[in-house]
Amino acid sequence: MRGMNEAARESWYARLENWFATHRILATAPVAVLLVALARPTPSLLIAGGFLVVLGESLRIWASGHIDKNARLATAGPYAHTRNPLYVANLVLLAGFCVMSGNPWVAVLALAAFAMIYRPVIREEARHMVRLFGDEYRQWAAEVPLFFPRLTCAPHRQGGFSWNLVVKHREHRNAAAFLGGILLFYLVWRLRG
Repeated sequence: MRGMNEAARESWYARLENWFATHRILATAPVAVLLVALARPTPSLLIAGGFLVVLGESLRIWASGHIDKNARLATAGPYAHTRNPLYVANLVLLAGFCVMSGNPWVAVLALAAFAMIYRPVIREEARHMVRLFGDEYRQWAAEVPLFFPRLTCAPHRQGGFSWNLVVKHREHRNAAAFLGGILLFYLVWRLRG
């Protein structure tokens, strides 16, 4: 009986994670609204959070300039430190907006939503990469952590940075949106201050 209850919980949780992963925008929209609606920004929180947002977007640009999705395995640049630098960058961005919000309860909710969305996405992408790149991916995966970056570069790096890839991945649009987010929190501070 105990095994059945555990299996039912795992099944329920797996379905919930899958829903979050396949409905990323829908799942994050309420969190974004709460971050802004319940925000209590201060100048120091805006500066600290804004720094994290700029850092996160800088990491996204660095990663986007190294990845040619599904064409070749990116192992250089940030991919020599983590297999998922874009998602690490997203976490840094989220942390920045949570700091600017100044509301720890919404921040906890936002981080929980992040975990619910990205855990299954990262697992599925790892399976996809094995199908695409086989042993080359397995060797890289043995050297590079799945999420939290290693401090030193992994050996066996290949590839380089290209601004053309950054543009191809439309990262300039993300940068504009994130700067708009910083401006939004600034406006909330000005209106409530």
